[in-house]
This record gives sequence, C-alpha cells and structure tokens, in this order.
Amino acid sequence: MAGSAMPPELLKKVSSAFPVPRLYTNWGMTELSSITTMTHHTDLFEKRVRTAGRLFPDFIGKIVEPNTGRVLPWGQKGEIVISGYGVMRGGYLHNPAKTAEALKQHVEDLEPDGVGPKDDTGNLRIWMHTGDEGYLDDDGYFVITGRIKDIVIRGGENISPVEIEERLFAHPAIIQASVIGVPNARLGEELAAFVQLEKDHPKPTDQELQDWVRKSLSRFKTPRYFWWIGGRQRGVPQEWPKTLSGKIRKPDLRIIGKGELSITTSSLRADH
Repeated sequence: MAGSAMPPELLKKVSSAFPVPRLYTNWGMTELSSITTMTHHTDLFEKRVRTAGRLFPDFIGKIVEPNTGRVLPWGQKGEIVISGYGVMRGGYLHNPAKTAEALKQHVEDLEPDGVGPKDDTGNLRIWMHTGDEGYLDDDGYFVITGRIKDIVIRGGENISPVEIEERLFAHPAIIQASVIGVPNARLGEELAAFVQLEKDHPKPTDQELQDWVRKSLSRFKTPRYFWWIGGRQRGVPQEWPKTLSGKIRKPDLRIIGKGELSITTSSLRADH
C-alpha cells in the first residue's frame, strides 16, 4: 500500500485480516531517495498504525508554515521539509522553476552573526519542501495528514480531507473514500466525497453518511455531496482514477466533481 496517507482503520483491518507478523508504516518520496521515516516492530501498535515513524539517521526534518518557512511548534500542522544525504542533487530535469520551488536554503535559519546549520560541504543546508502536510507528535513520530494542495478552504476554514476520509472509511458500508473541494460561490469551496460501497451492503443515504461524519467531526467538515464510484450516477466512473503507484488521482476527481456539480445545479434549476 503506497502513495498517500493511510487511514488507521484500513491498517487495522489489514492486520486483522492477514497474519502479518510485523506491520510497518513509512513515509518518503523519490526526491528523498525513497523512504525517510519508518516505524519499528518494537513501537506500540497505535504508533505503527497512526504515524509514519521517526526519521532515519542522517536526515533532519522540521514542520514549517507553508509559503513562509517559519518553523512551527511540535504538534502543529504544517509542511514537512527535509534535509540530509538523501535529498536529490541538481533538481528536476529541465525544470528550474519547479526546482526552485522545492529546494530551498532557509536564510531564517541563520543567527545574527551569520552562523547557521550547514551541510557537510560547509554551505547553508538545502531543504526539500515536500508538499506533504503533517506534524510531530510528543515522541517525535511524524503524522502525515495529507497534501498541502489537497486542503479545502471552506468559508475561511482550512480543512484536511484525510480526517474526513478516515471517518467515512470507518463506516461499515464504505470500502474507499476520497474527499475534495468543489467551487461554491458563497464559501469559496464546498466539501464533496467520492465513496465506494462495500459489496452486498445496503447503500446508505447522503443524510446517513452526513450524520455519521458529524458524530466525530465538526459540522463544517461534513461533505455536502456524495458521489458513488461504481454506481449508476452519470459522469461518475466505475473505477477510481489512479496513478501507476495506486494513488487516487485527486486532480481527476476534482474535474469529475465540477462536472457532477454542474449536473446537480442544472437539475435544481430545471425543477424550479
């Protein structure tokens, strides 16, 4: 299983369904030479299913405010940035703009006398801005909460889709869920959820799913729209759009969602 933050409930189901003696979770990216954090079999079970573990040796990580690089306190969500031997050298091929966006030296790390964290060549450290949102728990374990670009801004509230997806996945009728933002004239964005029904399970209504979400999360984190993958809704695909690594393609879902939203809006106008 790879490609995005893993719902803890899914990992618990996997560990119950399969006789896996040692279950590990980890996090990383190609630009960091693959895996950067990992849990250990001696870690508590809750740590192994709810975190991505701790940093490997020779890596340094911090959580910063997106777009500013300001370091955030432990426990506060922000962008994960990493420095160390595994960070790619040279950047992205023929793409200097993307390279400059991802690889940065943090001048704010310097003290007034010019002293700051240096790499093994004596230069100011280079940090990889991963685009992943997360935080450090009290024991120094990384908790991945999603992608920065996937955050939904609804009426001024920054909402991470992952916690909503986790709640939906915990419903006995749902085997997969992905939450996105769709345009809304008043709020900027509104929440919508693509969901997949468990085989042979009765299909819950939108209201039932909304009530389910509200039992654990704030009302403003409740999706307004639900679209069923593999159902009979016009425009909704039979299969999840995925990358080669098996990650759900949220950009594709946003396009589909806008189409479904226009169909819903047209139907409401026709009814009036």
